[in-house]
This record gives sequence, C-alpha cells and structure tokens, in this order.
Amino acid sequence: MSDRPPQPAGLAVRPLTPEQIHGVLTDVFDRAARCRLLDTGVAGLPAAPGHPQWLLAELGDVRVTGSCHRDRWYRSDTLPGAASGALPARPAVDPDTDRWRILEVLVFGPRAQIRLGERAEAGWISADAPGEVPDWLRPRDRSFLLQGWNGPGHSYTADARAPLSVTTEPGGSEAVLPVEWADFSGRHRPVPGGRTALESRGTWLTVREYWASDPATGAVGVAFHRLTGLSAGLKPTGPEIDVGSGDEIPGAAH
Repeated sequence: MSDRPPQPAGLAVRPLTPEQIHGVLTDVFDRAARCRLLDTGVAGLPAAPGHPQWLLAELGDVRVTGSCHRDRWYRSDTLPGAASGALPARPAVDPDTDRWRILEVLVFGPRAQIRLGERAEAGWISADAPGEVPDWLRPRDRSFLLQGWNGPGHSYTADARAPLSVTTEPGGSEAVLPVEWADFSGRHRPVPGGRTALESRGTWLTVREYWASDPATGAVGVAFHRLTGLSAGLKPTGPEIDVGSGDEIPGAAH
C-alpha cells in the first residue's frame, strides 16, 4: 500500500521558481498588466496567449478579485463606488513587502492556472498534459452557480470594461466578482424523447476536474481541479436534468 495519492490523469503541474512567483505578483498587483507566465507557459506546459485571465486572492484581511480580458487588470481594490466592506483601503499587495498577508492567490485562464500558497513562499502552474487519457479518466468540465440575490438593488455589474460585479450574497455579505452579473433564472425546454430539460441562466464559475484511479483498489475519483473561467448567461456545461424525474439527460445540448 502506498501513502502517496494517485496521479491525476491528463494533468501537468510544474513548480514555480522564486523569480516566476515575483513576476506573477508584479504583473497582477504592481503593473496591473497581463500575467505573462499564463501567456508564455513553462517547460512542458505550452503557451496559451490571448485568453481572458481572472484573479481570486485571499489575503489575511480582505479578498481581492479581478479580471483581465485584454491588456490590463480591473481589480476589486481599485473599483470606485463599491461598498467599503468589500474593498481594501490600500493597494492590495506590494510584491516586495506584503507577502505576509497572502493566504492564497489564484491567477487563471481557460488553459492554465497559477496557484501561490501562503506568503507566496511556493507556487505552481497547472494545465492539461499532452497525450491520450482513457475515457473513464478523462477530465470533466463543470460549472457552478455564483449565488446572489436577484435584482439590480442587490447584484449588478459595476464596471463593464473587464468586467466587475457587486453582489449581495444570501447570507447578507457583499462580494465583488470578476464577471458581468446575470440574475439566476430557469425555463423548461423540450428535448428529444418527450422529455423536458431545465435550462438555467445565471453567473457561473467553470472548473475542470481531473480524475485518478487507485492502483490498489481500482477506485476512481476526482483528484485535482483547476479553475477555467467565469461567465454569465446560459449554463456553460452539462449535465442537463429532466424536470420530471431529476435524471441526467444524456447528450442534451443547448
């Protein structure tokens, strides 16, 4: 029996050097320009320039979010007019003096994710690995609803340039999300076979799940996940659910 977890299929992870970690913090928080490492990749992970980038940062005293769809970052700490409870009172992170405040920083796009750990003492970049993966271990894309109270008085797009939204969560707390806001709604949609699917609209976080198989038992489960984006509108991934039975509808598509 091994005490090491099995390797997720289809996944490549590379550690970052101290210089690369400093470059990520400098690009995102100091220069407020595109994270170059996501565009260039590293040895063994291909470059993927030109895609949108997003930021989720957990600091000891505040959360900072942001989006960079072209050349510059729009971050929650620089958003004018948002409620003070959601925003820090000073620049989010100085790469040279503020690392002690960092609990976790995620910078990601559709093709790769960078994760910096506590105090930015270590970091990793992850992406799809080249090569074939067995069908039962193939990575799966999922989408999760970002929940906020419906209506412009509670949740709204505050800056559409990148964009950034302000939303009041059901528990009453306020968050700034790096995505254009869309209230949740659903409608019934007929699908082949006389069934009815629930078609959902809202604001979504998309995730790629990587699976692994335990060589000792054969058990298969999710062993790693990578954030891939945020979007508003129709639910971007399956499965679709039959309204009557609650069963998954195989092959149903928007």
